Amino acid sequence: MELPKLLIKWRRGEVNPRENQLVRWLLLLEASEDEEITQVLEEIAMQEDQTLKKAIDEWERVSQDPEVLLAYEARRKALLDEKSTLRRAEKQGEIIGEERGKRIGEKKAIMKVALSMIQKGMDNEAIAELTELTQEEIEQLRRQ
Repeated sequence: MELPKLLIKWRRGEVNPRENQLVRWLLLLEASEDEEITQVLEEIAMQEDQTLKKAIDEWERVSQDPEVLLAYEARRKALLDEKSTLRRAEKQGEIIGEERGKRIGEKKAIMKVALSMIQKGMDNEAIAELTELTQEEIEQLRRQ
């Protein structure tokens, strides 16, 4: 189960961490970022799940260690940087794809116009001058 989808289902009441241990542990991954999740999980830990209580206690103990906090922040920053880099790469890929698609579309339109010019009996020199196609491209169109 994907964590973002789980969070949505939990907020809608479609999954219950009291009834599903897997849901509890997956939500624990988000507990440090969400006070509501933390509160729910702490209630469950105090009332019924000693293993979860031990995990929360250990998490709190470890999160007080300055070295662990530095390592956590460094890892978090690296992940955010990686995510940002991926977003930039995706955006750049979209731009390149759009440009490539535009060029292909323009070339197809020019070829279509050139084909019409051929069908109207125009010579290669005039077609090349008006369309900026090479003589070879015009000859390929004539052979089609």
